[in-house]
Amino acid sequence: MSFRSLFATVLPRTSLAFRSYVTKMQTKVMDTILTNSPMEVNQLSGLPSPLISASDRQRLRNDPLLSQLVNMIMRDGKKMRAERFVQSALLDIREHTNSDPYRLLSDAIDLVTPIMDTRSARQGSKVIQVPRALNLRQRRRRAIVWILEAAEKRNERQMHLRLSGELQAVVNGTSTILETKLMLHKTVLANRSNIRTTKRF
Repeated sequence: MSFRSLFATVLPRTSLAFRSYVTKMQTKVMDTILTNSPMEVNQLSGLPSPLISASDRQRLRNDPLLSQLVNMIMRDGKKMRAERFVQSALLDIREHTNSDPYRLLSDAIDLVTPIMDTRSARQGSKVIQVPRALNLRQRRRRAIVWILEAAEKRNERQMHLRLSGELQAVVNGTSTILETKLMLHKTVLANRSNIRTTKRF
């Protein structure tokens, strides 16, 4: 059974107050994956790591959220390495939380996604901050950047463990990224008078 079966069982999105991350079917699927997944030996660490099948790689590249996350993690054009990194982080989330890792990843990004941002503009001799709305991809990019920066500061030895730990901290409400998002929204609110509106005749 491929890793794709895990994502096929994702439930419809619900509100944050009544969110459930795991079902019995997902538990059985993940137990089968962890037991029967083909493994390979990592040349750097000497430890076994799960192989990424062609279907799993297609899922990582076709899903907009996962694709954007992989592309932002990728360095020096090594996309397969970034895909394996994301898969390891999702497996670690599943192991520690007994929940659907894709749902948790999506919810964590939604929680820290800002709605607006500010840009610098010159007004006379001074520089002011002008609020601006962000589209979906820009909002997700800002959230992913914050999560990766916070993950790099964690104490886990491996980066995929840092990422999974930070995502869990966001969902649990203990991450400092939530405060960063709040401060950004306060800045936008404080500079709302700098928004220029176009007059229509």
